[in-house]
Amino acid sequence: MKSIKPGKIPESLFFIFLFMVILSRVYLETEVFARTPFFSYFVATHHSMWFTFVFFYFALCARYILGLKVDKIQYLALLSPIIYIPLVHAWIEGTPIKLQYLRGDFSKALLDILTLYRFSTQDSYFFFEMIALLIAFAVLSYIVSRSILRTFLNIIIGFYGSMFLAGMQLFGVAPHTKAYFPINTIFKNHIFLSLVYFTAAVIAFSICFMPEIIELFKRNKKLLLAALCAGLIISLNILGFLQKQPNIADFILLSVVCTTTVVSAVLLHEGTNLPGNRFFPLFFGTVSLIISLGIIFVKRVLL
Repeated sequence: MKSIKPGKIPESLFFIFLFMVILSRVYLETEVFARTPFFSYFVATHHSMWFTFVFFYFALCARYILGLKVDKIQYLALLSPIIYIPLVHAWIEGTPIKLQYLRGDFSKALLDILTLYRFSTQDSYFFFEMIALLIAFAVLSYIVSRSILRTFLNIIIGFYGSMFLAGMQLFGVAPHTKAYFPINTIFKNHIFLSLVYFTAAVIAFSICFMPEIIELFKRNKKLLLAALCAGLIISLNILGFLQKQPNIADFILLSVVCTTTVVSAVLLHEGTNLPGNRFFPLFFGTVSLIISLGIIFVKRVLL
């Protein structure tokens, strides 16, 4: 009699778990443990896309620096509960938190990064999360690569690189921002940062799965190019609907959102060779649609 083997866990379940953790962390941080609750439509998209970008940045580093196989990337989602650590810390101490980007003096921000936020005036709650993440980075990097050099490179590029790219507020709404690169935009802060980190997440995702995406374009070149053009046209229509003179940054960011919506719809219909098959087209298509509809229908999104 043949033994019955347990079925393989669908890849999409790992990513569903990841985004459930992200959404719950965002809600708890901005509504339950915040000094002043500020959870809202675009706070949710902003913070969720920030975590999504960080995940795919870690994933691309694991793939290209450590040599992690593409069919193993979903297991990185099992590490996501690490992001609860600042909340647990706040709960134990009974103190509300207000985690912020690093801004202002560049040398002070770099010092906070190098010391894992231990001496940061507003982000010290990150310290224990950073310690846990650094240990996990070092141990798992060596287990995957079996190389001290690759482990070291992943810590520098993956771990500290993510703190630089995501921990510091590189972009903000001019003129009332302490970000290092003030950007002229027609959108308010959380809407603008939702667009920025959605774009960053799409870029990190595309780099992470570049070989698979190239194959998709080879298979459906004409259809996907038509989808890209349609996305650009839609973004122009949205900007026209808003009836306010846009800046180049607004057009670029909205173009990414709109083209993602259309391309995702095509890939949902055609299927993919990506982990989870249709999961990521569904995910990015849904998020891009949420952001687009929010910009069109949510009141007071413009400056």
